[in-house]
Amino acid sequence: MPYKVDINNLSRDDWERYAREFADYSIYQTWAYQHVRAEMDGQELSRVIIKDENDHMVTMGHVRIKRIKTLGLNIGYMQWGPLIRSAKIKLNCSMEALEKLQESYLGSKVNILRVVPNIYATEAVGSVIDMFQASGFEHVDRITPYHTMMFPLDISIQEMRSKLHKSWRKRLKQAEHSGLETRQSSDPECLKILDQLYISAQKRKKFKGLDMQVFIRTQQLLLPDQKMNAVLVYDKDEPLTVDVTSYLGDTAVGLFQANSEKGLQRRASYLAWWQALLAAQRAGMRRFDLGGIDPKNNPNVYEFKMRMGAKEAFHVGTFEACNSLRTKLIWRTSERIYNLITK
Repeated sequence: MPYKVDINNLSRDDWERYAREFADYSIYQTWAYQHVRAEMDGQELSRVIIKDENDHMVTMGHVRIKRIKTLGLNIGYMQWGPLIRSAKIKLNCSMEALEKLQESYLGSKVNILRVVPNIYATEAVGSVIDMFQASGFEHVDRITPYHTMMFPLDISIQEMRSKLHKSWRKRLKQAEHSGLETRQSSDPECLKILDQLYISAQKRKKFKGLDMQVFIRTQQLLLPDQKMNAVLVYDKDEPLTVDVTSYLGDTAVGLFQANSEKGLQRRASYLAWWQALLAAQRAGMRRFDLGGIDPKNNPNVYEFKMRMGAKEAFHVGTFEACNSLRTKLIWRTSERIYNLITK
């Protein structure tokens, strides 16, 4: 089947219109987020769409290109992409389309093309992995797939509440009757409140975390119907907890939550999470990705989310293709050395 490939040849309006056709669309493949990431990291940004002979969209995605001068390599990276799944959990993509993707970038634009599709292992894992591998992508086993918890939203509110563990419901009820106030907003200023709480939490718990400035700038550039939703819990006018969620595709993604010491004592996080679940359901999301978990290094968060009645889920993983065996050997060796140094 002949395919048409367009690279850097469409407007933002066209991009947003096409992207909405995909159920695996997420904030990490928005025009705004990738623009901010590329600008802040000093990378080149490329946008690609692939259509079939009937002019139907097959796959699309942003590629950030990093130039490693010391190795003489250009690395192309698709974060939570390419987009390949329609709203009915059906794969739009094909092996031939992925071959076209490689042909369009390998050699002429990049030496290595690494992709991390936003597809969970429960969604026809065999066919997805087989499709990527048959097209020439190699499954990168040394990289641990994204690990999260998934909460269903396509059930009644009563059923959602019943899924919560007895102790979790008890703490939620305590928070609901403690006089705390919840507010919701997409104003970028709310992310600045989150940033303040997040920085305090980083100091308290001594973790590195993410750069909140990326998301503050992204929020300013997102279209109105793409903006992240913040649930804020207040004691009078004092913010105790902020929970930020993105609604794109069919899956709400929990991005950040931060609490003050007082917020932890008042069980504010329980109230924030519950209101975030309800808001995501109202937004038409089918499920809620509670955000990355690490049972070994962060067991408290793992236990908290497990008691929400969510189920563990993994992405299918990382795939990459190289333009030559020599490139592959240089890249793999360099990456292993880098990982050893930064451990």
